[in-house]
Amino acid sequence: MNKYTLYLSILLFPLSLGVRAQGHIDKVLKSVEENNKSLSANRKLTETQQLEARTGNYLSNPSVELEKTWAEGKDPGSDYSLTVAQSIDFPTAYARRNKLADLKATAYSYQYAAFRQQLLLSAKQQCIEIIYLRKQKALLDERVENARRMCAVYDRRLQTGDANQLEINKVHLEHLNAENQTRLNLSALEAAEEQLRNLNGGLSVEFPDSTFSPVEPLPPFDQLFTDYMAADPGMKNLTGEQQIAEQEVRVNRSLSLPKFDIGYKREGSSEGTASNGFVVGVSVPLFENKNTVKKAKAQADFASVSLEENRLNLRTSLKQLYQQAEHLKLSLDEYAKALKQQRNIQLLNKALDAGQISVIDYFTELSTIYDSWQSYLDVEKAYHDTLAQLYQYRL
Repeated sequence: MNKYTLYLSILLFPLSLGVRAQGHIDKVLKSVEENNKSLSANRKLTETQQLEARTGNYLSNPSVELEKTWAEGKDPGSDYSLTVAQSIDFPTAYARRNKLADLKATAYSYQYAAFRQQLLLSAKQQCIEIIYLRKQKALLDERVENARRMCAVYDRRLQTGDANQLEINKVHLEHLNAENQTRLNLSALEAAEEQLRNLNGGLSVEFPDSTFSPVEPLPPFDQLFTDYMAADPGMKNLTGEQQIAEQEVRVNRSLSLPKFDIGYKREGSSEGTASNGFVVGVSVPLFENKNTVKKAKAQADFASVSLEENRLNLRTSLKQLYQQAEHLKLSLDEYAKALKQQRNIQLLNKALDAGQISVIDYFTELSTIYDSWQSYLDVEKAYHDTLAQLYQYRL
């Protein structure tokens, strides 16, 4: 097996290395989850929000009132009154507010999960970018090596009179272009690796892979959509917001019911007499909570419509990604088949050395080969990036 055939087999069919590659990506995602600063801050924020959601559903503070009066006249005396009271909402309000607090705490956990999922998707796409650039580097290294060899051959030919200056210029220009593309690739690769380190909290992360893992065939779209809906935290959060809005209606209905004041009262005088009793009061919310139930109902209706709209939008987006993945897979297979059958560089070099083709024809063929390889890499990257988005609910 010659060098070119070996390189092409690695480029097109990295199946034996793929399982290892997937394992490394999973390790990178686990490391990012542990070390990312934004995710850590969001986790703490979520804990704070959940604690806040469960506050405010206790009894209000009790009130203590002491009243003392003095009489005027020949025999002045004094009287006093002590009242200790507790205000209580209608009993159903506490149970409904507890339920509302649980729903809000769950919604905050879904918001955190959605943030985490998006972050891990970004990290996975960064891994895909790195693999793509490394595969591109291997292609460019092959191109630079071939251009360097051609320069050496034609420099010798120029000295013996077997080549002219025009041919020399074309060969050296190919070498210059290949070197420039290699430098650009190296710069992009270093930037991508640095971005991955940033996602990992600024810590270095081991990711040596230069091949993509084999992927499972796409499931039927309806099955994919069902699985996505069942697991996606973003949709769970929207469902939770609808439930919160509906529970807000129940809470406001309870708050529109009467409140009670219950307490103890003691009255005494300077003459030594005293009396004890209890106090019961009722507060009827005629004005304070006006229109709050209507407002809550309107918010619940909006949340319901918003949930359905987002479900439809998600289905449309997933359908587009699904169709894009199908088309990319078809193009990928076609490119792989065409590249296997394409005239390789070794044969092209032999034809040029034997004088069977001109330098112009040689570079035309060479450009076609490298452009085809680059298109293959572009399609492959787009395919894996699309799959990452389709399967992000698994992260």
